[in-house]
Amino acid sequence: MMSSCLSQVSLRQGVGKPAQTQRFSRSHILRQSKTPRCPRKDQHDEEMRVMCPKGCLCSSSGGLNVTCSNANLKEIPRDLPPETVLLYLDSNQITSIPNEIFKDLHQLRVLNLSKNGIEFIDEHAFKGVAETLQTLDLSDNRIQSVHKNAFNNLKARARIANNPWHCDCTLQQVLRSMVSNHETAHSVICKTSVLDEHAGRPFLNAANDADLCNLPKKTTDYAMLVTMFGWFTMVISYVVYYVRQNQEDARRHLEYLKSLPSRQKKADEPDDISTVV
Repeated sequence: MMSSCLSQVSLRQGVGKPAQTQRFSRSHILRQSKTPRCPRKDQHDEEMRVMCPKGCLCSSSGGLNVTCSNANLKEIPRDLPPETVLLYLDSNQITSIPNEIFKDLHQLRVLNLSKNGIEFIDEHAFKGVAETLQTLDLSDNRIQSVHKNAFNNLKARARIANNPWHCDCTLQQVLRSMVSNHETAHSVICKTSVLDEHAGRPFLNAANDADLCNLPKKTTDYAMLVTMFGWFTMVISYVVYYVRQNQEDARRHLEYLKSLPSRQKKADEPDDISTVV
């Protein structure tokens, strides 16, 4: 479109040249007559307004920028232009990020979803943009946990601070799958944790103290040991009780036998008859 504008300028500059050149210019004019005219600024603004989602502002500075900040949105618009490069959805009332909501935004580089009320992020929420996205801002939301595959293949630097994270094995797997995991983990504070002593501490410290993915196995092992020890204690207690009870019965029986009056040996009784004790 810019080339057609330049050709029109060059044609205007061709006035006053020799006849042959002017005849060439006329034929050139005929060929260029089908070329669309340069769009006016107001026409371009109207096109941007039509393609822009309701409540958002669109501009084309360095690519298509879509700004939907403070627009009282309760969900992510589904009519986002495919050419979107920068998308600002911060400071709204969005509570979830559905599966494949950004799948057609193949040029998206910056996505800001901070300062919303996001609680749920579906497993395939970033499918289609994971490879191209450079910055993802999910800070200042209500995210406690996410699916372990939610950030798979994500190349972006993610900001996920100021969320009430529950620190467990899933979160550990999520952070390990991210490119900037060390930087991101530094900003995560455990609101709650599978280990009570980790609540209120940075996730990185908690992960260094214990492998959160091995805790269920260790807990099961401890439970088995406690159960086995309990059964062993019961068996030993029963054996001790049984032995003591038998000893007590034997002692009583012996005392009973001793309490019986002894019978005197008669003179005419032979010596080989045993005396009952």
